[in-house]
Amino acid sequence: MNKFHSIREAWLLRQERMRETLRASHVYHVLGEKVFAKYVWIHDRRAISGGLALGVFIAFTPTIPFQMLLAAVGALYFRVNLPIALAACWITNPLTAVPIYIFAWRIGRDILENVIVLEWFFGLYPFEGAAGRVIRQTAYLWAGSLCMATLGAGLAYFCVKAVWACFSTLYHRAKKERGRSS
Repeated sequence: MNKFHSIREAWLLRQERMRETLRASHVYHVLGEKVFAKYVWIHDRRAISGGLALGVFIAFTPTIPFQMLLAAVGALYFRVNLPIALAACWITNPLTAVPIYIFAWRIGRDILENVIVLEWFFGLYPFEGAAGRVIRQTAYLWAGSLCMATLGAGLAYFCVKAVWACFSTLYHRAKKERGRSS
């Protein structure tokens, strides 16, 4: 019993240090006490899969300077695990961002060049010169990024659900076997 209390006290002390660190962060200054809401720290199947899906979705969008803030606000809004959402944003980091966004741009170009409505829209307005190229390239990047983000978030969500269900089944089987052997 004494060992349990010392482990619990160490855990509570670590939690308090973490809260103090968060209180000094930019996220706390923007979001306030909502950062400490119980539902963003829960480790259940829904919160973990939702947090990972949110973080992956945000990671694949070209919002690099704002990804952490978007993930924090999204985790509070959707009531999913905040640390998982923040960690998943780092899929796009200084080493991986360029290849990911080039791939997204190519996907967007392939999709949008085959859409008749978009060509009609680009034909309506004179998107010529440098400004026109920037608008067209930005449309390609965002279209590809949103496709990748949607696919990646869906995969992350359902993979976590499936892995969690497998481990849960294995755990309950092992527990049942231990009960029989006792």
